[in-house]
Amino acid sequence: MRTVTLLSLFLLIVLTANAQRRRDEDTAHYRTVPIPAHLLPIERAYGSSSLGSVYFYGGKKLSSPYSLEIPFYELNDPDVSHRFQVFRTVTTLSRLTALLPLAYILLSSNRTGGTYWTVYGGSIAASLTLSIIGNAQVNKAVTRYNELLRQPRMGVSLAPVPLTGSLATGIGISYGF
Repeated sequence: MRTVTLLSLFLLIVLTANAQRRRDEDTAHYRTVPIPAHLLPIERAYGSSSLGSVYFYGGKKLSSPYSLEIPFYELNDPDVSHRFQVFRTVTTLSRLTALLPLAYILLSSNRTGGTYWTVYGGSIAASLTLSIIGNAQVNKAVTRYNELLRQPRMGVSLAPVPLTGSLATGIGISYGF
C-alpha cells in the first residue's frame, strides 16, 4: 500500500513538472483559468493556401475564418486573441486598398492611362500582400489554439467522506484530443 502511494505521488510530481515545463515553453502568460473542456480542435482542410484556408470545427465546415472568433475568445489566450485581431485589421486594410482605383477615378482630374494602371496594379499587389499576411496570422492562431488544447489537463480533488469525516483524494489527467 505504501509503495502504491509513493509511486502515485512520484507520478503526480513528474507529470506536474512536465506540464509546467510545457506551459513555460508555450507561453509567457500564466493561465489563471483552465481551458474549457467543451472546446474542440480546429482542422484546416487539405489543399488550403495562403490566399485562403477552409476550416472545420467539430467536423463542420466554417463559412469563413471570422467564424473562429467564438472558440478563440472562449480559450482566452492573449496570443491567439492578438493574432486574430491582427487578422481582422489586416483584412480590413486589404479590402480598403481595393477602393484606391475607384477613389483615383472619382478624385483625379488627370485621366492619363499610365497613372490609373499604376494605381490599379499597386492596389491589387497591396491587397494580395495584406490578404496573405492576414491569413498567415489566422493560421498561427489556429496552430496555437490546437497546441493549447493538446496540453495535459491535470486535477486534484478532495471530497469529504460522509461516514468517517476524513477526506478522499482523487487525481485526474486528461491528455490529447
